[in-house]
Amino acid sequence: MPPLPPTKYVLEALQNDVLPAAGGGALILCLFLLLGRWAGALGSAAAIAVAFLWSNFTLTYLKLDDKPTWENTARLIPWKPADNAPGWQWMPLAALLLVGVGLASRWIGLLARHNLAERFWWGSHLLVWAPRLAGAIVVAGWLASGAAAAAPEWAGLRWQLAAAMFAVWIALDGVARADFGNEVAAYLAVTFLVTGTILLYTHNARQMEIAVILGFSFLGIAVVATLGDCDTSGAIPAGVVFLPGLMLATRPSWVPHNVPTHCLWIVALGPLVLLPFAIPAVAVKRGWFVRLLRLALVLAPLIAAIVLASEHEKLVFEEEW
Repeated sequence: MPPLPPTKYVLEALQNDVLPAAGGGALILCLFLLLGRWAGALGSAAAIAVAFLWSNFTLTYLKLDDKPTWENTARLIPWKPADNAPGWQWMPLAALLLVGVGLASRWIGLLARHNLAERFWWGSHLLVWAPRLAGAIVVAGWLASGAAAAAPEWAGLRWQLAAAMFAVWIALDGVARADFGNEVAAYLAVTFLVTGTILLYTHNARQMEIAVILGFSFLGIAVVATLGDCDTSGAIPAGVVFLPGLMLATRPSWVPHNVPTHCLWIVALGPLVLLPFAIPAVAVKRGWFVRLLRLALVLAPLIAAIVLASEHEKLVFEEEW
């Protein structure tokens, strides 16, 4: 296991990342659940958005004579990407787009299921997943943009990202809709916290903070969803965008490091271990054994990624010691 960071870094993370993210996500979802369990999906979507906005907002770096504006209050990612900005700066807008597509397609699919004849059962699934695939292709183009995207090693990145996001979405959404939304949020929380650890090894402090924010945002959502027994599928698209986006933003062409590229892909595609549980015959399985099996499957690639990263690179504060 990697060594613990210095105490001052831990306290700064609590103030800037952990408390706003976990508290903001939990608070917003609680407010929506006052309307009833039916508002869980919409509430989880709002919760992940507010948690990230709250954590990304700051007035700390403004000068005394500066007036706060929408543009100069972003702490980690600009609210609006600059011209020819690297792909990772598009992640918040990409996540918002997919969250909207996810909610709209969900409601359209529910309406179709109630109005289409039984022999056209496939129609509701098509209405749900066709817009989501289109959305994944669009935002993958955003994430694969920027000056570095012209490099040979980035060839085909857009389609790799689109395929990864769509597959991860299917895996997570299938489990969340089987009344395990709180567990999916918890899996994403763990995944993003491990992502932050991997990003420390790649010497990307900014992206590491983003991963920590998302990890604790999903943790706050998971806690409330467990207590309120609600759906969290509305927040899943944010994880679908940020997970591969953060991993691929740390490739060697951005910041030099020795972490192998396949280590980054292991984390980005980690949720695919849940694909078997999206099968209807498997999704109906209940009990602690199934839950422990899912947890073990989620943790296995994450632990392997940490071990692999630690074998090829050292943490900054580890080198200082």
